[in-house]
Amino acid sequence: MNALHRYQRFLLILIGGTLLGGYLLNTTVNPWRVTPALWSAESLEPYRAIENTWNRTAKAGLVRSGTWDAAIFGSSRADIAFDPEHPLFEGMRCANLGLNAAGLTENLAAFEYFMDRERPLVVVFAIDAGDLTTPPPKRNLTDFALSPLDREADPIERELRYHLGISTIAASGATLGRAARDQPSDHTPRGFRRDAPFPAHQRQLIAGLYLATTSRMVQGRTRHDRLDPRKTAMLDAIVDRCRASGTRLILILTPNHTLFQLASPEMGDPDPYYSRDRHELARHAGRGVDVWDFLDGHPLNAEPLPPADQPGAHFEHWIDLFHATSAVGDRMLDRVHGEAGAYGVELKPGQVEERVAEVRRGLADYSERHPGDVAFLKRSLERYRQDP
Repeated sequence: MNALHRYQRFLLILIGGTLLGGYLLNTTVNPWRVTPALWSAESLEPYRAIENTWNRTAKAGLVRSGTWDAAIFGSSRADIAFDPEHPLFEGMRCANLGLNAAGLTENLAAFEYFMDRERPLVVVFAIDAGDLTTPPPKRNLTDFALSPLDREADPIERELRYHLGISTIAASGATLGRAARDQPSDHTPRGFRRDAPFPAHQRQLIAGLYLATTSRMVQGRTRHDRLDPRKTAMLDAIVDRCRASGTRLILILTPNHTLFQLASPEMGDPDPYYSRDRHELARHAGRGVDVWDFLDGHPLNAEPLPPADQPGAHFEHWIDLFHATSAVGDRMLDRVHGEAGAYGVELKPGQVEERVAEVRRGLADYSERHPGDVAFLKRSLERYRQDP
């Protein structure tokens, strides 16, 4: 054997050994739970992360690597608020499959991926205010196209990435690093984000990022000014599939802080109290579908702003205007589970206008009790108003 042949053989052995080593590392650590194998390390389960960069991939990995009796779907509001170990799911293995910054389009894909593999007893599907009246996005800047949720992606390329990819090796290394430090990941093994932190300078963040986002949402709804037929068809598909499989479906209109809700009439939203959304959700109530509405001026949603002269002060129950803490999530699931109380209303056809009037009164009451907060809202929104 000449030197060239020896070099070629050495190179092939080196490449093959590297690929085998990467494969064994990624399938043993299984950092996103998408490569379950007989030798995957169960001891690493608390340290497997649901990183924001690979959020869709990791939530799909929960479905791949487990057997589930129930699931929770929605945006980051659901990811943060709804504990899959709540008594509502007693005796069931429930996964929180909430996706950061996801609307109905991606949540439908996650739901279908889950339902193709499981026959759940219960599905909780959280709908954000305005989702049904907002067209599907033209671009997706998340890892959706790299995840198992995208039916149009190349499955061979995707599986090679999961088993041999550099990004997966990096995630495996990060998982092993957390295990060495005995530092569990931000999410539980059931996909629930534990103890989401309150931001520093919460009031300043609300005046900037969150009210800017709120303003863009209202402007988009104003331009569109109707239910989006693609979104209503998606909701129909979710309801029909649950009924066909005998799965109890719980639709939840998620809450936002009262200042978010007051921004809609302040910005001239043509449907400032989300009457269209409520009518569309209520249309599905009955025959195994429960519809719950938590979007109102209830005291849990109506905390006054933290003091302006205390930068470290924050709401007790709100991380920002969009995301309620798990304490509020527990209260929502308590009501769905049958606990009496004034938080949340089970919405049924024929009750929507009464509910809208109740919401309007609650928001007006907040405005009267907290004029300083309303003045803060108006000042903050002024910079985002469009020119005539």
